Amino acid sequence: MTRIMGIDPGTLIAGFAVLEARKPIPMNPRDFHIVGAGVLRTQRSLATWERIGMMHHSMHELMTEFQPKVCILENVFFGKNVNSAITLGQVRGAFISAASRSNITVEEIASTTVKKIISGNGHAGKEEILAALHALMGFDKGKLPYDASDALAIALSFGLTKAWRSI
Repeated sequence: MTRIMGIDPGTLIAGFAVLEARKPIPMNPRDFHIVGAGVLRTQRSLATWERIGMMHHSMHELMTEFQPKVCILENVFFGKNVNSAITLGQVRGAFISAASRSNITVEEIASTTVKKIISGNGHAGKEEILAALHALMGFDKGKLPYDASDALAIALSFGLTKAWRSI
């Protein structure tokens, strides 16, 4: 069955979630099984290049372990802080490179699309997304940061679209 890895990129904390389709053509959220979810962490005291290198290495290890067919990254949101956007772009590049090393297809999805598919509201907050994931899949994030549930929402929203079926 097809495995989908969703990634919520970040320089200090990056969320990941891996879903597996339970049947050839999944039509609803319960047609997916959560294989794994969690976060990668780095320390603020490290230089940016060290954090990016650590994220790349850790993500490559996860991709080797879970062997997804496709990796979904949330598109970069350009806020007011240009430096943050650039650093986030560098981390996304490290994750894309990790996927490339493992011959994993990379796709992107907008955060508003994820929110619309999961909650019906393209501007939903983290609590609303988490509540929707709980209702749709029974997901309980426990002590995990929101980055993990965001990654799950990214993977699930892609899995519920037609896009993954062509991979």
